[in-house]
Amino acid sequence: MFRDRVSFKAIILAIALVIINPRPSFGNEDAAVGYSLTSDSLGYERKSPPLPLGGTVNWERLKPQGSTMFTPRHSHATCVYRCPHDPNKDCIWLTGGRTEPYRTFDLQIEDRTADVWWSEDGSTWNKVMELTGDFLNGIGNFDAKYGGEVAPWYSRYGHSLDVMDTDGDGINDIMVLVGGYEPVESNDVWISPDGTSWFFAGHAAWPARAYHATVVSHGKLWIIGGTPLKNDVWSGTFISDATKRCGYRIRWIMEVANGDAPWAPR
Repeated sequence: MFRDRVSFKAIILAIALVIINPRPSFGNEDAAVGYSLTSDSLGYERKSPPLPLGGTVNWERLKPQGSTMFTPRHSHATCVYRCPHDPNKDCIWLTGGRTEPYRTFDLQIEDRTADVWWSEDGSTWNKVMELTGDFLNGIGNFDAKYGGEVAPWYSRYGHSLDVMDTDGDGINDIMVLVGGYEPVESNDVWISPDGTSWFFAGHAAWPARAYHATVVSHGKLWIIGGTPLKNDVWSGTFISDATKRCGYRIRWIMEVANGDAPWAPR
């Protein structure tokens, strides 16, 4: 069984639950050391009949296959979206996160990442090496190589990544990356139809934040809470718009004002 951990991501892929990049211990996030990072994946396959109450015990550490693997990190964002090589299959997608200090493309030292990875089974990981989209000055990594391995959005962690079925046909059309620390809290929105091209969809109407919660329900993307501590709730409706490079305009509505929710800010 794996150790206690926080800031990990859990993904349901077919009948398996995959825990990606768990952070085993608490520590001082502002120090160069003080917490440990991992780059493992843990797969859980349901057995029949279901296990009795008391927890799941049949965890298996997935062994990395191939020569590439993402760096140890936490506070990354993941989702399940169609595979780049086969749109009829689902893959795990991973974006950004906080890692160990490294030298960036512009020779700076930082611990935030702007990379994109995908995996069909949680064991074999593939890095997107030809990222394209909106490389905009003042908005993202405008001076990064177009078609390289650095995304157009600023390196970040504590963001969210969701999939949206924008036309209601039951098939997810886009991935949506929102907010996070870059290094301060942000409210920018990025859309990708394929995991390779990322387009800036503007700054949201809600205040900048990180470590928020998101959920897709009733055809809308819901933003809930986050830091700085909030308990507001916003919904976003994606409307097709051929005049925009991202393909959509977003109508944001504040559903619950900060301070009005029955639950405490978080």
